[in-house]
Amino acid sequence: MIVVSTALLAALIVARATRRVRLTARTQPKGAVRRRRRAAPHHDYAPMLTAIARQVRGGTSLTAALVEEIDPSTPFGEIVVQLSEGVPLTEALAVLESENADVGLTTQALSACAHLGGPVAATLDEAAAVLRERTAARAERIAHGSQARLSARVLTIVPLGFALWSAVASERTRGVYLASGAGAACAACGLALNLVGWRWMKRAIGPR
Repeated sequence: MIVVSTALLAALIVARATRRVRLTARTQPKGAVRRRRRAAPHHDYAPMLTAIARQVRGGTSLTAALVEEIDPSTPFGEIVVQLSEGVPLTEALAVLESENADVGLTTQALSACAHLGGPVAATLDEAAAVLRERTAARAERIAHGSQARLSARVLTIVPLGFALWSAVASERTRGVYLASGAGAACAACGLALNLVGWRWMKRAIGPR
C-alpha cells in the first residue's frame, strides 16, 4: 500500500504541476500580465505598416500616416505624443527603445523611410512581409511546442497510471512491491526516474 500511495501522490503532483501553467495567467496580478505582454512579441505590426504604406501611396505624408495609423497602446504610441508636440519624426523614432525584435524591425523600417525617403510604400510593404513571416514561424513553434508538452505529459502520467493499475488489479504485483525489497527498490527507482524524465522534458521543451 505504501508504493501504491506513493504512485498516486506522484500522479497528483504531476497533474497539479501541469495545471499550474494554465492557471498562471489567471492568478497573476493584472500589472504583471500587462508587463509580460509588452515584453513578449505578441503584437502584429504588419497591418500597421501596410496601412501606412497604403496612405503614403494615396499621397499622405509619412508623418500624417503614422499619426493616423499607429495604435496608441503599442510602444509606437509615444511617437504620436512626440509628433503632436512638434518633435521631428526622425528624432521621435530615435528615442524609441525596445527589446522586442518586431518593434526593432518596424522602427528601422520607419527610420529608413524618414531619413532616406525613396520608395517609402515599397519599403514598408517589405518590412510587413518580413513581420508576417516571423509571425507564421512563431505560430508554428508554438504549435510544435504544444504537441511536445502533450507528449511529455502522456509519457509521464501513463507509466504511473499503469503501475498503479497493476498494483491494484494484481495481487502478485502487490506482493512484489510490498514483500520484496528488490521490488520496492525498483518501484521507487522507476518513480524517481519518471519524475526526473518529466522535469528534463519540461526543461527541453522550454516555456510556452
